[in-house]
Amino acid sequence: MTVTSTSRNVRMSPKKVREVTRQIQGMDVAQARAVLAAIPRKSARLVAESLKSAVANAASIRDDQDSWSDGAVQDKVADLKQQIESRRERNEKSRKIRYLERRLEQLEEYMDSDNKLAEDKLFIETATATAAKPLRRWRTRARGGGTPIIKRTSHIRIILSDETSITDE
Repeated sequence: MTVTSTSRNVRMSPKKVREVTRQIQGMDVAQARAVLAAIPRKSARLVAESLKSAVANAASIRDDQDSWSDGAVQDKVADLKQQIESRRERNEKSRKIRYLERRLEQLEEYMDSDNKLAEDKLFIETATATAAKPLRRWRTRARGGGTPIIKRTSHIRIILSDETSITDE
């Protein structure tokens, strides 16, 4: 099962953040935390915050699902399937249907998972930094001119998985 965390519009260049995200990709969570703590860069701190959020998301999902019995989860899956079909018959908005399908997929994936998002079994499947919309400013110049100042921002996305890592196989 996978869990995602996204930090949006982080005030740092994606090129600088990518240097750190490439280092932790494929590591387990404990090892990645140790590596990020040892890197003396602002980008490492920002990626560590996003990783902490992803682990908290996994814990939240695990706690939410653990409070249900297997029968309750199966009832929830059947209820979601019925809701999706009824919304399709009524030709309702596809956004709500997509949300219900993602929730259904998440529940089915959780039921099939052996590790149930245990923190010691989580590893970083992917860690990416993509360009966000830059902040644009102007510096005044001679003769009434100006030069643009482009302050780059990025989106940090971390996907954790509890399946066996690719490097272990």
